Amino acid sequence: MVFGHRFDFKSEPVLQKEFLSFPSDPSLYPENPTIQVIASSKPSLLDDFPLKTDWVDMSGQKARYHSMHPFGKADGEFTWALEIKEVVALIWEGSDKKIIYRKGKNYTPERLRFWIYHTFFPLVLELERKYRILHVGAVEIKGKPVLFSAFSFGGKSTLTDYFIQKGHTMLSDDSMAINKRGDRYYAIASYPFHRPYRELEALGYPVKNFATEPKPLHAVYLLKKCEPDAIVEINELKGIEKFKAFHYSTFIDFSFMKKERFDFFTQMSKHIPVYQVSIPWDLKRLDEVYETIVSYNEVTENS
Repeated sequence: MVFGHRFDFKSEPVLQKEFLSFPSDPSLYPENPTIQVIASSKPSLLDDFPLKTDWVDMSGQKARYHSMHPFGKADGEFTWALEIKEVVALIWEGSDKKIIYRKGKNYTPERLRFWIYHTFFPLVLELERKYRILHVGAVEIKGKPVLFSAFSFGGKSTLTDYFIQKGHTMLSDDSMAINKRGDRYYAIASYPFHRPYRELEALGYPVKNFATEPKPLHAVYLLKKCEPDAIVEINELKGIEKFKAFHYSTFIDFSFMKKERFDFFTQMSKHIPVYQVSIPWDLKRLDEVYETIVSYNEVTENS
């Protein structure tokens, strides 16, 4: 499962074979259709879109959006495109739930997979208001999902990797979906790949111990980078500081979604505890950080 969906790469046998090697159970997400990913040789694939943005830097490449109308004027299902310069153009057909793509001169199947899983489909989920996507690392501790939030280069990838090495089930090392069901917030795992080091345009290596079903989110740990000799401690956050932990973890930053994101995270902060963890900037103390979080999580679970 990738964000609770299956992907059918009809035009790429290599990706078909690889994806089928990961067992999945469609009954876990009966509401989610299989996403068809279909190649097109049409040279004018993007000509139907009258609007396009300027090029922006994205994962080491130049990218821009194409649309029929401003994103802020569209709600729910609509057709739009993401063009990665000289790599691939991706079109989302909202009504049919499929992705059409055109290969660029630097295209590879691995790049197609990266851009769909890592960037394009999370954007689809956000823009269609199906899930909220958070830029976090996430693992299970005793079967309960916890998130690691931090500023860029704040240590969440390193800590997530350490938990994976210790045998914990992975939900995400970069982005994860949240599905609100009443007053409960469910964690939806991203994709079964792990990238402990931020290599551009790479998902990393396959992970066998990967979450396959939605589970209620247990807690969020906000990582605070400290001096190497600092004490490892955990404190619960309240009020605006708690809200900031969600706000800083936003995956997408479209201005027209600012109010609805604010409302969503305001409500979420009322139901999900957030703890700040002081992280000494010393890899030799990573096991101390790990043991502190596991122990603290056990105490809060029983309280």
